[in-house]
Amino acid sequence: MITKNYTGVSTPNPGYEKNLPLWDRCIDASEGQYKIHEKNTAYLPRLRFEEQNDYETRLKRTPFFNATWRTISGLKGMVFRKPSNIVAPEGAERFIDNVDLAGTPLDVFVQGVFERVLKTGRSGILVDYPSIANANRLTVADAELLGLRPLMVHYTEKAIINWRTTRIAGSEVLTLVVLQEEAPMAQNEYSHEVQTVFRVLDLTPQGYRQRLYQRVDNADNQIGEDLYPLMNNQPLRRIPFYFAGVDSISPTVSSPPLLDLVDMNLAHYMVTSDYEHACHFSGLPTLFITGHRMEDGDPPITLGGTSANCLPDPMAKAFYVETTGDFAALRTNLEDKKAQMAVLGARMLESQKSSVESAETQKTRQSGEQSQLAAMSQVINITITNALTTFLRWAGLTGDVAYTLNNDFIPIRMSAQELTALIGSWQSGAISNQTLFDNLQDGEIIAQGVTFEVEQERINSQRID
Repeated sequence: MITKNYTGVSTPNPGYEKNLPLWDRCIDASEGQYKIHEKNTAYLPRLRFEEQNDYETRLKRTPFFNATWRTISGLKGMVFRKPSNIVAPEGAERFIDNVDLAGTPLDVFVQGVFERVLKTGRSGILVDYPSIANANRLTVADAELLGLRPLMVHYTEKAIINWRTTRIAGSEVLTLVVLQEEAPMAQNEYSHEVQTVFRVLDLTPQGYRQRLYQRVDNADNQIGEDLYPLMNNQPLRRIPFYFAGVDSISPTVSSPPLLDLVDMNLAHYMVTSDYEHACHFSGLPTLFITGHRMEDGDPPITLGGTSANCLPDPMAKAFYVETTGDFAALRTNLEDKKAQMAVLGARMLESQKSSVESAETQKTRQSGEQSQLAAMSQVINITITNALTTFLRWAGLTGDVAYTLNNDFIPIRMSAQELTALIGSWQSGAISNQTLFDNLQDGEIIAQGVTFEVEQERINSQRID
């Protein structure tokens, strides 16, 4: 191990420190009740003079209505309900079917990136190549045998602790990225302990460089030598790290897209605690007895349908007292916050309209969610296209590369009138068989994934000679 002091490797970017509390809030809310309860007073403050045992009991009986995750899951489902479109050179399939050397197909990998951007507004992808001595002298066949091939690595917002851009030839170029990772400690084969290491990516006059550091005794010490990855036996002139944000592929940190919804979700949680607290202490009838004094030797007063109590004083009275109201203010507050969460993004929480809506009305009603979702999808398209281009070129493949997510978010089937008009156009020869098929598939009459040729075979197999 070569030890060099490199002060500042583990020092986070100011934008990182500023946004860390926001990321934590969004991640905790999306993980649900267990995480919210685990953070206890961070999201449910103690009442004045409330004992610790009383607080813990109140915490346990306060449910968390997880609108945040339901919204993330719903929006993600809208985007990935149809397959993406991938344009790649011939021979790329085997790489696209396993982009991380762990068997993960590209579409599944992208789902993880997209979900993280929905949660926190930030994610990143490193395109890397395993490094061994004299790797540039290996043939393609030898590299395949050794498992040497490019891979994509997904880094979440918390793992990207520092970054810097520099204006070079009139363009802002990424010149530094510091990534925080966890590496297993070499103790024994059964150990699960890990250590924090920092992967530093930067640009030098010699090209793209990678270094690995470990924090020891308040100093960042380098592990191993500097690495200069090569592509086609040439050093890279760009850092192959690609950012994905809400509305930009730059390193600039964007606010989490669902932050307002998360804050409303946490406010709803606190009001829920008030409501549950009121119900617990006021919901059960309480027995009151007046005009009766307990003397030594008197039998105890019992409750229950098979018990009888005798009160010697004829003026004594026993009665139950219970709350006649239903905490209308708290209930209204809870329902109002649910409605506000629906407006802020949790569309699946809204009561569905009983009347029949036209397809155009549905599209108009949900255009707000679609516009933001479409913008995010476009950013992901650019990020993945750029990363995939580098990934495939490192694999020795050249040609057009493009990745496009589905942008037909709302499943609206073709109406009977549209179907009749489409069939009429086809029967009159105004459109081809292929155009008819494409429109039927877009209108969700024919399932996604079915090709024109397969559908023709199905039709031919039904014909009786």
